[in-house]
Amino acid sequence: MINFIKKDRSLGVAKEKRKYDLPLNKGSGGSFLKILMGLMTILAIFALSASFSLSEMTERWSSGLENKATVEIPAEDNKGNIIEQVVVDKIALDIESFLKGHPDVETAEIMRPQEIKDLVSPWLGNEITFENVPLPGIVSIKFKDDKEINYTILESRLKSFGEHVRLDTHGTWLADLLKFTGALNFAAILISTLIGITTVVAVAGAVQARMAVYDEELELLHLMGAGDRYIANQLQRYSFITCLQGSAIGAIIGLILIFIIGWLLKQRDISLLPDFNLSFVQIIILIILPFFIGLLAMVTARQTVLRELSKMP
Repeated sequence: MINFIKKDRSLGVAKEKRKYDLPLNKGSGGSFLKILMGLMTILAIFALSASFSLSEMTERWSSGLENKATVEIPAEDNKGNIIEQVVVDKIALDIESFLKGHPDVETAEIMRPQEIKDLVSPWLGNEITFENVPLPGIVSIKFKDDKEINYTILESRLKSFGEHVRLDTHGTWLADLLKFTGALNFAAILISTLIGITTVVAVAGAVQARMAVYDEELELLHLMGAGDRYIANQLQRYSFITCLQGSAIGAIIGLILIFIIGWLLKQRDISLLPDFNLSFVQIIILIILPFFIGLLAMVTARQTVLRELSKMP
């Protein structure tokens, strides 16, 4: 009798790692789950890559404009009258000299005419000639890091050189731009969360379907002495291996597509779009993503099996 019980308890302890007491590898359910996990992984890689790129773009813009401002001397006054280029250049020189002596300013530099032309060319076109077009004067300012600037007082001092002079701290449009990128980043994170929820629901549904198909076999295992945890171990191992295989294939495809997209953007030279240049750490995160999906599937499968077995008589 003792030998019989020991024999029953060793039931299903496979000599080969992918052998199960239940015929889990039969049927199309496993293939469908692999395909679904592969697609979910591709979407997750796209969402995470977009989140990484948007975060880097936001940090680059914030750090690039931190403690910086621009003084613009328009080529026309407040009444719309054109100001001669010589007068604009004279005002720019006076402002530059004033800013260089300001205790809160680290550097002040007048932007060269060619640099201004390069800035406006994308909006006006490269065909236009600037010989008869009045150009504004622009002075780039960098403040000292340890100084708190009162922009209102500074702007009033600058207007003493001309009522039409404007101080642009980039704060308004940068705040709007950061809100926009933040919303996109939140959307990418939300998509990744929904993918995780979809994975849980898909694995739970697949496990429930398998248990419904092999209901008689499960009852037989129970009669032969197999406990709930023993059965759960088999189904969780099956779910982990199946989802890991599908997710790994999806990760390979997703990474290839990301690198292709990054290469195409570099060829097109679209400066308004974020770069898809992933750091080493970010690439490692994307590579190990299938492992986390497999773990999520394993935990979901175990909890689903134990919940369903608890309902059985």
